[in-house]
Amino acid sequence: MATTKQLLLLRHAKSSWDDPDLIDFDRPLSARGLKAAPLVGRELASQGWLPDLALVSPALRSRDTWRL
Repeated sequence: MATTKQLLLLRHAKSSWDDPDLIDFDRPLSARGLKAAPLVGRELASQGWLPDLALVSPALRSRDTWRL
């Protein structure tokens, strides 16, 4: 019997634009992003979305979103 694979694509949480000198790669999460990321993670977990594998961009905001 074949198993069904599921793919979930998520964007990083809201990033901060407070420091215009930062390159895009080093842009951190905003206060709103820091608050929202764990909420989204908990909601996904409550729906049974627990990944076997996660491919995460090395950009700071993406790594922080995944970590939270």
